[in-house]
Amino acid sequence: MFKLKQMARVAALVAGMAFGMAPAMAAPTISFVSGVGGIDVVVSNLGGDIVAAYDLDVSFDTGALTFSSLTFGSGLGDEASFEVINDLQPVGGGLLDFAAVSLLSDLDLLALQGGDSVILATLQFVGTDFSSLAFVNWGTGLPTNDVKGAGNQVIIGQSQVPEPASLALVGIAMAGMLTVPMLRRRKDATKA
Repeated sequence: MFKLKQMARVAALVAGMAFGMAPAMAAPTISFVSGVGGIDVVVSNLGGDIVAAYDLDVSFDTGALTFSSLTFGSGLGDEASFEVINDLQPVGGGLLDFAAVSLLSDLDLLALQGGDSVILATLQFVGTDFSSLAFVNWGTGLPTNDVKGAGNQVIIGQSQVPEPASLALVGIAMAGMLTVPMLRRRKDATKA
């Protein structure tokens, strides 16, 4: 009985250490980057992941900027070859709503994007004060804005879900910790 308790504790300790020692990956980020043809909307820190779809709202100060055009990046495929569906809705009042959904497989997207960052779109404005640019409507209203990666999983946005492997490790650790009290009760019941 003593060995079983020790094994349960060791299993819980190993699972906890494995979970705690997993390398911390930088989460993907989205930002505005001053580019050659305007302001690029860039997703960085992909770390081997891909961008498969996105729906974004960008707000800006209409007193400082006037929207001119938007050019979708080529990282999700070629629209003329029916590899991606792009959509732009200038809402007005200093708000742009734009989205893209790739029709390519995750492997094709990985080959196409192949790096740590991807340019989603390039925004062009008349004006030079870009300090008012902001991503808005994350997790508010329906539908929410987000960036999706492999398997249509949200990589930037409000719906991020822990990966299954991490949940499995936590489950193993909890099972190990729950086993000891159950065995103790069973042992006490047999003695009585």
